[in-house]
Amino acid sequence: MKRPLQLVFASVSASLLAALVTAATAMPSFAADPFRSTNARAIGSETQKAFELMFKDGNYVAAVKQIDFAIRTEANDPLLFALRASTFYAKEDYLGMRVAGQRVRTNAEALKGKDNLRAYIYLAASDLIEAGYIVKTEGVSSAPTALPLVQSVFDNIKKAQDIDPSDPELNLIKGYIDMLIASVLPLSDLETALSSLRQYAAPDYLKWRGIALAYRDARKPEQAIDAVNKAISAAPNNPELTYLKGQVLWMQGGNSIPTAKKQFELALSKSKQMNPSLLAEIREQCRNISGGKSCPES
Repeated sequence: MKRPLQLVFASVSASLLAALVTAATAMPSFAADPFRSTNARAIGSETQKAFELMFKDGNYVAAVKQIDFAIRTEANDPLLFALRASTFYAKEDYLGMRVAGQRVRTNAEALKGKDNLRAYIYLAASDLIEAGYIVKTEGVSSAPTALPLVQSVFDNIKKAQDIDPSDPELNLIKGYIDMLIASVLPLSDLETALSSLRQYAAPDYLKWRGIALAYRDARKPEQAIDAVNKAISAAPNNPELTYLKGQVLWMQGGNSIPTAKKQFELALSKSKQMNPSLLAEIREQCRNISGGKSCPES
């Protein structure tokens, strides 16, 4: 189980944030914004593909290759390097994550005056990645060093809110931060923490995933099942969502256990596309629920 401060850094970067730097010579071909149905931003089509492979399809292996491809022509988008940072985090390459986070900052700074909303969103992301690097490499005792960066995260989120408090991309990132803080601070009100995700965040497969995670961690399996089913409806081929549903069913116990085991096995049937550390985690939990027996996989 990750410690509280580490969990905040890990989950946010692994749900959305990260980085690499400056620019590419070619201008990107713009695609449909993965966050907004109106007032779309100029996010490149190759970056969008990487985002959807990572979070909609749950195909980590293909997403890594797509990120490498997108960097050739769309290296000026901070989202792309946020995705890259999350892949370094998954490999426990924290120096690579930090370098990627620095690229997020460079690209975010370059957006100032052109798209201040996204500039502040990704300045917050870069601060969060840098704070995560400090905690991961120096330990929890380094928290006082990281705290000014955490404060900067909230300051930049506030600046973005002043521009558009209902922006889906902003509320997705803010919502995950609020949700994760609520999960580690017992006096926090969970429903208030989930309001950014519930009201304004998009896309649905990440919105409902975050809500499901919050209810799972709060030991509220009925609400978690409802949320994860909505996430699966929006992204039916994502094995990470299947795994999450299995965890919640396992939490319910009793007659839900056989169905939980089937969810783990279904997730493992897509093992070739998964991030290795997540795959090892699912295998271990599947063995636990199966009484020590190995689970079938592709």
